[in-house]
Amino acid sequence: MTQHLRIANTGVIRREITDWAETEAARDILRSLDLVRAADRPALTMIAGAPGIGKTTAIKRFCETLGHDAIYIQAARGEGTAWNFAKSLASLWGYAAPQFNCHAEAREKLAYMIGRGRVLVVDEAQYLDQRNGKTGKCGEAFEWLRATAEQGAFHTVFCGDLDLPRAIATMPQLQSRLLRPVVLKQVSRADVAAMVEGTAFAQPAALDALHAVARLKGGLRNVERVTACALDFAGRDAPTLAHVKAAIVDMKLASERGL
Repeated sequence: MTQHLRIANTGVIRREITDWAETEAARDILRSLDLVRAADRPALTMIAGAPGIGKTTAIKRFCETLGHDAIYIQAARGEGTAWNFAKSLASLWGYAAPQFNCHAEAREKLAYMIGRGRVLVVDEAQYLDQRNGKTGKCGEAFEWLRATAEQGAFHTVFCGDLDLPRAIATMPQLQSRLLRPVVLKQVSRADVAAMVEGTAFAQPAALDALHAVARLKGGLRNVERVTACALDFAGRDAPTLAHVKAAIVDMKLASERGL
């Protein structure tokens, strides 16, 4: 975990890089999630973005805020058919094996278990675009889950990478139901600034360097790693731009895009 930095001669502890930061991306995501939550009928939205842009952090914070009224599940590669996803959902209630005999029965039971008015958040939802080996169709899990949500009167959030919008675009009946979808292609400088606010890294030159690494594959995770390394290099001293640049080299990020 990132070390605390103290402001010279004050004894005031500054925030950690890994603390929650209300970035522009987070505000955009939470706005859509709040609208879904407030809808008076089953609502659906999509949160898509590049890896490391802060999607999972934002949706998990949303789920923690709602508590019992939110259900979080992560899809997995190779388990994205409707039947497999139904089994994964059933496991949230402790069922090691499915307690249903067909898709319709699974839909009925899971609609009841999830419950009216709750929010089901599916992370890594791009994996629901799996081809069914028997039918040859892709994305049937999306449609099965939409029908389950309408039957159970609960809301649904699909969260995933930039493959997710392309998958949903092939299903007009699903795309037309999206309420304020969010697509985030790149980390902004403002996002990095929010992340390092209140730390020694909140300086223009350091922000420029950190934004450069945030635009690489890894996004804000790169910022966490570089700042942690820079703190190690600085030791008891406040980290400087030189420490940040040394950390970028040490993390082997300097060779990418000419950094």
